Amino acid sequence: MVPFSAAPFSFAEAPKSAVRLSIATALGLAALTTTAHADAPSVVTSIKPIHSIASAVMEGVGEPFILVDGAASPHGFALKPSQAFLLEGADVVFWVGPGLASSLAKPISSMASDAVTVELMDAPGIEHLALREGATFDSHDHDHGHDDHDDHGHDEDKEASHDDHDHDKHDEEKHAHDDHDHDDHKEASHDDHDHDDHKDEEHAHDDHGHDEHKEASHDDHDHDKHDEEEHAHDDHGHDDHGHEDGARDAHIWLNPDNGIAIANVMAETLAKADPDHADTYRANAKKFAERIEGVESEIAAKLEPVGGKKFIVFHDAYHHFEHHFDIEASGSVTLTPEAIASAERLAKIQDTIKDLNVTCVFQEPQFEAKLVDVAIEGSSARKGTIDPLGTEIANGPDLYPTLLMNLADGLADCLGGE
Repeated sequence: MVPFSAAPFSFAEAPKSAVRLSIATALGLAALTTTAHADAPSVVTSIKPIHSIASAVMEGVGEPFILVDGAASPHGFALKPSQAFLLEGADVVFWVGPGLASSLAKPISSMASDAVTVELMDAPGIEHLALREGATFDSHDHDHGHDDHDDHGHDEDKEASHDDHDHDKHDEEKHAHDDHDHDDHKEASHDDHDHDDHKDEEHAHDDHGHDEHKEASHDDHDHDKHDEEEHAHDDHGHDDHGHEDGARDAHIWLNPDNGIAIANVMAETLAKADPDHADTYRANAKKFAERIEGVESEIAAKLEPVGGKKFIVFHDAYHHFEHHFDIEASGSVTLTPEAIASAERLAKIQDTIKDLNVTCVFQEPQFEAKLVDVAIEGSSARKGTIDPLGTEIANGPDLYPTLLMNLADGLADCLGGE
């Protein structure tokens, strides 16, 4: 029944007590989605940052569900049987796309076939960045040419976003993976279950025909070959996992302008799905934009003193944030967090650290720091910590702005230390 792309749950091999528990949980979630549907649209989101934006847009109306929670990684994510009911009962699904979570493509397209599915990588107003190549980035043109912006009429977007931000400079999006490949992903449930109050916002425009929101089934995209690319293309450094979507960086939410664009898409999509609360969704998106603009100003001021410092990230997940705030990394330790960096790649990173007098190398809290320790051995570089998903932040409307501030704090604290 469930077309999982990862190893599915087997009722035949499970103890009877586990089967009874799983069925009971599934039935409970089915009832929960039915109740939620009666009051507001049943909204399912993919990852924590997207869930947070949706939570902000839906505030006062309802609460979205989340699929990839906690420290779970969207790459190769294995959907639980109980989560199938969430997709089957969904009215709206917001996700980044198969470039970030290829294993969700088939479940979403088949189980949520009646839902409005919004793939945020293709949403109007999103700024795109091309994937960077190689273990080191300094030789790249960081401007990347802002030529890949969605030409979908930003007039209404700007009502809920800051006019002083040029949403038409959208660079090529960089496909990157939300790295936290931990299998402790929590079963999606609502706000009253602690971790399901995360609402994923999506930037929607009435005139962009998001009723036709693409079903998230990119079956023709081979997004699951990224592990072998770590070794096969180490000198190419593509953080794509076999993408065929133009080699764009999928960590789009780390650009605050994209976060605002996502909120606008969500507001317009939900306004169509639930006209009775259209004004609330749009007002919430506007309030969200104002909050993020304030956070953006704080971050810019915080990072200005360390703008000239060199640093290396654990994996290339932060380009949207770096590019927006003009503080770009010099390289990444590993191609993907799920794969071990090759000796050749580590040697390149070690040379870069010494040649460029790199100040900091950043690890991520979900992964062991051994690779970072090896990379900085024999150098004066310090070790810092940053996280692109906010895995340790409580779900909800506050997660997204907190995530952005935490990134800035992590960078400033390490780069500005003595």
